[in-house]
This record gives sequence, C-alpha cells and structure tokens, in this order.
Amino acid sequence: MLRLVFSKLHYSVKPVLNLSFNGISKCSTPIASIVNKNYSTTLLQNAFQQPQHSLLSNPNLIQISNEINARTVTKYSMSKGKRKSVKTVLKRFYRLHWGGWIRTIAGRHRRIWAKSPKRRLRVKQHVLCNSTQSKLLDKMVTSYWRRPKYYVDDPYEPYHTREECFYTYKKPRPYFPPE
Repeated sequence: MLRLVFSKLHYSVKPVLNLSFNGISKCSTPIASIVNKNYSTTLLQNAFQQPQHSLLSNPNLIQISNEINARTVTKYSMSKGKRKSVKTVLKRFYRLHWGGWIRTIAGRHRRIWAKSPKRRLRVKQHVLCNSTQSKLLDKMVTSYWRRPKYYVDDPYEPYHTREECFYTYKKPRPYFPPE
C-alpha cells in the first residue's frame, strides 16, 4: 500500500506540500486521486519530513567514530600531563636504529591463491618508509620508542646499521692521505 503511495508521489513533489489538513488537495490528478481514496494527508506530509533521529546527529556515534579514526598525538595527557605515543604506529611500524621506519605490505595475507609466486615473495618483505613519513612517525611516538632497543636474536639486526650513507654511518671512515 505504501509503495503505491510513494510511487505516485515522486511525480509531483511540490503539490504534496500544498495539501490542506481537511483532506482537500490543490494538486494534480495523481495526488488528488490518492487523497480521494481516503489516504491520510498526514501520511503524505510525513513522507517528506527529515528523520528526527538520524545517525549523524547522534553525539555518541560521532565520538566513537572520531576515536576510531583519530591518529593524533596526545600532547598533554589527563593523568600526568605528558606526551603519549600513538598506539597504532607502534603496532604497524618498526623503527630501525638509524632512524628509518619499516612496515609490512598491505594485504599480504589476502587472496594469496590469486597472487603469482613472484608477488608472494615480494609481499612477505618489509618496505622502508620515506623520509617524510619517518619524520612524521618520529613525532607520533615518544623519545622512549626513538631510542635503540636491543633484543636477543633480533631478525632485524643487519638492518640497524646503515654504513653506506654519510649521515647514518657509525664506524670510522678509512683515511686516505692525499698524494
């Protein structure tokens, strides 16, 4: 029954809004025939009103969605007033001793059956973040996580030093006297 009402309503939207409360309409033929069949004019008027309780006006849902999607740094915590690390950075990334950050490739566990053997090998590897991303990640964690951490049998041990770069080498450079 409501389908019939709404299917006829979309032909003339403006005349529906001009309906009077006594059941007499000032509109075109399709709507007049609906009103003459003793359909309530309040039903027709309520069909075009905005919902009173929409999900976007619920403050609890907005707060929950902001907490889920927020990757912002807490500069002053409520308890001690200290800066806090972003937990998702610590879960998703790993910091090397020379300041670089590595991450896994997204979708590495999904649809493995559809990936070629070369891509399966590539997806198992880690990827270096660029310098802009590394600086941003450094800002998102506290100084505790920026300090080098030493673990027993660390699989990332060969990658913690970067001797080939001028800014990150640790060992002294060999001296070649001028000839």
